[in-house]
Amino acid sequence: MSPHDDAINGTGDMTDRRPLLAAQEGIWTGQQLDPDSPAYNTAEYVHIDGPVDSAVFDTALHHVVAETKALNVAFVVDEQGQPWETDAPAGDWHLHTADLTAEPDPHAAALAWMDRDMARPVDLARRPVFGHALLRIAPEQYLWYHRVHHIALDGFGLSLVARRVAEVYTALTVGEPVADSGFGTLASVRDEERVYRESARFAKDRDYWADRFADRPPVATPAGRTALPARTFHRRVVDLGAVQTETLRAVARDLEVTWSEVLLAVTAARLHHATGASEIVLSLPVMGRLGSVSLRVPCMVRNILPLRVTVTASDSLRELAARISRELRSGLPHQRYRYEQLRRDLRLVGGQRRLSGPGVNIMPFEYDLRFAGHPSTVHNVSAGPVDDLSVNVYDRAEGAGLRIAVDANPDLYDEADVTALQEGLLSLLGQAVAAPDRALGELRTREAVPVLDGGPLPGPVRPVLGLIADHAAQRGGSVAVEHDGRSITYAQLFGSARDLARRLAARQVGRGDVVAVAVPRGIDAITAILGVLLSGAAYCPLDPTAPRARKAELLDDARPALVLTASAHAADFGDRAVVRLDQPEPESQEAARPTAPAPTAPAPEDLAYVIHTSGSTGRPKGVEIGHRALAHFVAGATHRYGLHHGDRVVQFAALHFDTSVEEVFLTLCAGATLVVRTDDMTDSVPGFLDACARLRISFLDLPTAYWHELAYAISTGAAALPAEVRTVVIGGEAALPERVDRWRKAVGTSVRLLNTYGPTEATVVATVADLHDPSLAPGDVPIGLPLPGTRAAVVDGELHLLGDNLAVGYRGDRPPDAARFAPLDAVHEAPRAYRTGDLVRIGDDGQLRYLGRSDTEFKISGHRVHPAEVESALLAHPGVRDAAVVGQLLHDGTRRLVAHVVPDGPAPAVALIRDHLRAALPAAMVPSAVEFLDRLPRTSAGKIDRNALAAMAPDVHVPDPDAQVPDPGAETAAHDSTLERTIAAVWQQVLAVAAVSARDDVFDLGAQSLQVIQVANRLSVELRRDVKVAWLFQHPTPAELARFLKQQEQQAHAQVQPRPAGPGLPPTLLADAVLDPDIRPGGGHPRAAGTPDRVLLTGATGFVGVHLLAELLTSTDAEVVCTVRAPSPAAAAARIHQTLEIHQIHLSDVARKRITAVPADLARPRLGLDEALFAELTRTCGAIVHNGATVSIMREYATLRAANTESTRDLLRMAAVRSTPLHFVSTLSVAPPIGLAPEVPEAFLPPHTGLRYGYQQSKWAAERLLEQAAERGLPVTVHRLGRIVGPHATGYVNERDFLWSVLRAGVPAGIVPDLFEEETWTPVDHIAQALVHLSLGQRPPTATVFNHATTPVRLSDVYDWLEEYGYPLRRMPLAQWRAELRGSSGAFGAVATTLAFFDSWDADTDEATGPELRLGRVRADNVVTGLHGSGITCPSVDRDLVFRYLDHCVTTGTLPAPAGKQGHPAMPAK
Repeated sequence: MSPHDDAINGTGDMTDRRPLLAAQEGIWTGQQLDPDSPAYNTAEYVHIDGPVDSAVFDTALHHVVAETKALNVAFVVDEQGQPWETDAPAGDWHLHTADLTAEPDPHAAALAWMDRDMARPVDLARRPVFGHALLRIAPEQYLWYHRVHHIALDGFGLSLVARRVAEVYTALTVGEPVADSGFGTLASVRDEERVYRESARFAKDRDYWADRFADRPPVATPAGRTALPARTFHRRVVDLGAVQTETLRAVARDLEVTWSEVLLAVTAARLHHATGASEIVLSLPVMGRLGSVSLRVPCMVRNILPLRVTVTASDSLRELAARISRELRSGLPHQRYRYEQLRRDLRLVGGQRRLSGPGVNIMPFEYDLRFAGHPSTVHNVSAGPVDDLSVNVYDRAEGAGLRIAVDANPDLYDEADVTALQEGLLSLLGQAVAAPDRALGELRTREAVPVLDGGPLPGPVRPVLGLIADHAAQRGGSVAVEHDGRSITYAQLFGSARDLARRLAARQVGRGDVVAVAVPRGIDAITAILGVLLSGAAYCPLDPTAPRARKAELLDDARPALVLTASAHAADFGDRAVVRLDQPEPESQEAARPTAPAPTAPAPEDLAYVIHTSGSTGRPKGVEIGHRALAHFVAGATHRYGLHHGDRVVQFAALHFDTSVEEVFLTLCAGATLVVRTDDMTDSVPGFLDACARLRISFLDLPTAYWHELAYAISTGAAALPAEVRTVVIGGEAALPERVDRWRKAVGTSVRLLNTYGPTEATVVATVADLHDPSLAPGDVPIGLPLPGTRAAVVDGELHLLGDNLAVGYRGDRPPDAARFAPLDAVHEAPRAYRTGDLVRIGDDGQLRYLGRSDTEFKISGHRVHPAEVESALLAHPGVRDAAVVGQLLHDGTRRLVAHVVPDGPAPAVALIRDHLRAALPAAMVPSAVEFLDRLPRTSAGKIDRNALAAMAPDVHVPDPDAQVPDPGAETAAHDSTLERTIAAVWQQVLAVAAVSARDDVFDLGAQSLQVIQVANRLSVELRRDVKVAWLFQHPTPAELARFLKQQEQQAHAQVQPRPAGPGLPPTLLADAVLDPDIRPGGGHPRAAGTPDRVLLTGATGFVGVHLLAELLTSTDAEVVCTVRAPSPAAAAARIHQTLEIHQIHLSDVARKRITAVPADLARPRLGLDEALFAELTRTCGAIVHNGATVSIMREYATLRAANTESTRDLLRMAAVRSTPLHFVSTLSVAPPIGLAPEVPEAFLPPHTGLRYGYQQSKWAAERLLEQAAERGLPVTVHRLGRIVGPHATGYVNERDFLWSVLRAGVPAGIVPDLFEEETWTPVDHIAQALVHLSLGQRPPTATVFNHATTPVRLSDVYDWLEEYGYPLRRMPLAQWRAELRGSSGAFGAVATTLAFFDSWDADTDEATGPELRLGRVRADNVVTGLHGSGITCPSVDRDLVFRYLDHCVTTGTLPAPAGKQGHPAMPAK
């Protein structure tokens, strides 16, 4: 049986089939574009003000449905795909009833139920085309909801049914007989339509429209583009009161037009204002029933009338309404001609072709329904799909005036657009009606501007320094600031700040100056801020851990008199004047103090601080805030927040965020205690809240992004809000309604939740909302009302802020940005205002609701990001020709930046682009996704089409060419456990990618340290167990992390004690270390003797690999085939050449031509090569140098085995065919530490308990495979390398090296750990030369295993050389170093990774000493013998070479320059 037959049999008798009405054909066609879309569901609800007998109501409904033919049909298709209508009695359908009076908000619950019902698509062939519900929302208040598919009834048909239900219910209730419905038949409508199509009238109508639209005029819309009808729509509803409605009707009578024609004229004018088009074509739904039998038939006959009208700016309402009226009178007589047919006639079907634009749907149906005498009001839920915009006007003649609903297609408009369009329309309507003879274009600039006033300040405004001084004098013994076990009283704090002010004054710093403050979070930072202000200067906070280039840019903008910082960061500021907060003044300056001028108190007009935000011109902009604005903010916010001296407030934000201003000054000006958080407090949400409870915090001031995590944790029971917390303030970005609802349910209203809004330019916060207010509906998240002393104006939907809390302006010459500060002419006396660029609306309760941005600015975790600044950094990359950055808000509320890049040649590696951006931008400004395009989309004006970019695959992740490609055959098992799915889902949300499979390595997907911390927090909440950051580094795939967590859980259940030092090897390791029996010398054509003509090299883009490549090309004439992880040969070649340039390796063009780049992936079977290419390389390569590997100090063996161990197995299989020599690059770390063996032999090693981490294990397993291959007669060599340092010639440093990571983390803080006594250091250029000689320069090689060990370098010598270079260092045990490092700087980037590595050893080692990293004496006899007579000798690793390495680090910004130096002269390489 065909699907068509099945549909027919399931619905009705096809012998009684009828063709669709013309209007139904159009809807049928539209539904087929998206068969599962509910967009064609139309619905209303009737609010009945009085008791309803539900049983009688049910009877009345069934009666009416039975007598309404249009509700007892189904729609099916025949074998040719032709749709037909058939009889299908509704049968046993049920009225849904529900008593919602127990709900917190019954009306909102009812609307939510309706939304869910509307979202269900209707199966036209099987299900009833309608649905009904009776929802009780109060003892005598009911909502009757009726839904119907648009193919069955239009709006007028729906009104006929509603009126009939009221009649029948009333008759049944009072006991009267039910009168006949008076409905006509569908057959009569169908016959009338057939007669019309065959009439001369039909031809006349067709000719009219063909002539009127012969030129097919362009259709202007605010969106400027088209889209298919979406499944939902945005809606904004407002009611015109009875007085306003009567005024509208009176003006219409005076103009001798109808009130609907007035609305049409105003709508056309508003569209003209929005588009600039000289002609507007509206879509006007008409019921098409006047003089027709359908006037008495509930059915679907509605048509669309295209209304074409010329509009100019000089038109008055009188003129334009008259023009509209004439056009209508001309077109209405021809309204029977179908809109769909006219489009076909004019060939305007498909593509971007349109006949008309936004719709205006006037529905003047007089309901005035009464149910057994009880009045009712009717509310539209949906009028059907929305192509573009639709202005729906309902005149229900119930005495409540007009209701205007603006609907918009969400694929073309966002909610902010809808708000702006509706508010502009209503404002223009009001002014046009008030002045019908004034030019509408002139009225556009005189739209009413609502102003919200926060009211007066609670008292006189006092300077912040005066308030703090009073507390120091009157309550000096009270604790002012606490941090990490330290505390300082108000008297001590103010005294220390005064001393610092004198110190600054001695340097001639005072009023009018700016002092940059680059101090880590803590008591010293608070002292520094107050000291600068007491000196009369303004402070400019900088992130001490920011990239050097970023700090330099901000300093150039701020132009500070000096920089106030700690010794650990002093070297970052070059030759600028620096005061070290943690060191006394030099004696010469100390002696000058008595003659120095006393600090001068700042005046209200002086600057208090300068804080930088992202700039629209591509440069950060410094916002200047004066003392008057700061004092006004403190006065208003302290009163609004209810802060008092007994509170203990967390200081959460970094100083370079303006939220710190709120935390610091509100607390200290109130006499409360400021508790500065430690970095480890945010390791997990439960840990943070536990710390808050321990610290007796009563007042939390949090970034909204972090509060989202906290709200989720509390709502799930994973954490508890401390009992002493009474107020929580959030701000920085829009709060997610879902998180707010969770909080309300979990916490209730006893704790105050204040949602704040405010740009830096308005001194931190401008408006506040009480989200704990029980009257707020679910999902409602206002930003509230202005603070006392502040006003807010809404102009064209955009928020403007007014008051004494505004910034002075921007630092430096910034005309485009400075234009945001200007007099607001629309407000009385034109006060100075700041135009925020934020779109808002004013709710019925008078509070502001945030809708979005009017420009491209985007907020991520409280950071204001201007795409231009990120684009500027992108365009500085040599591989980028063009770039555009857009912000995306994903469905779950996750925010991310996406960089769309047009490469200049082959696409550069995404990892390299990210590294380039990290060197110049804060972490939050580095896009989480990079997508490559051939060109950027442009508007007709030639500008970048950012809307098109934002809509471009919003959830699709473009993988990094460096990322591993998962095995497609394993996809079915990608999520074989709930735990894997949970882990993958959290990563997917945080990374904002389309999907994360169980085998995806999240670091290949772009995961960063900050995101690892975030995922650890979320997993701790989701799984209700502690998840350490280190574990995510060790187990980077969801599958491996899930396996690890399960093993831990099983051990806990079995009460297994922690494993002793010297853990056992992973169970799969020994199995992987067994070579397949079929891998042995084969019978293939033997390789030629002598130096090979073709060499296969893996890992050519790595630190060692690129030098091996250069040496192979220099010392041999061989072609070198390089396997590279890349999507194409061109991209692979580009990566190789890019790596050569980065490492400053210069090769001749002749040598470069001998490089053959092959896209491959070591982690996949056969290296990711197809069978033919694998066979070709087997046949043609005379030697294999296997250097490639995934190197990680964090990962578990299971995540490394494919790339490191199994790739070796595959290459042995290749080598076995022709007994091709295979030369394997290994590591000395496979050897047992000195505690297990006093010596490292040049021989294969048995398994031992020193194989503790994944990289060691994977390399040892590969060596075992090679050992067995050698025993079977295959020619193999193994080259174990120690610490490979930069080339002797250039001093280039491998920044990924573990020891250099330790130095990068510790040197800026002035601390280094005791790790080992000595170890082997070998320059990479020597290693490459030696390895190539030992592998290819001898036939056969003199040995199998080579330990490349040179004279050891003592760690104490390295630290001595660092100090000689200029770095002051304290040496300490590892445990102390870890503790101090965690406390002295944020645990992010290299610091986080390094600390996480040591954290991962805690379960297995003595925490005081850390892991045993020392090796015994390394035997290198085979290397010495093999190099004898070759002239190859290893250069000394001494002070001069280390100085060259340090010069490189300083030049590249890897390490800060020592104090007072830009570097240190090192001896040139000889």
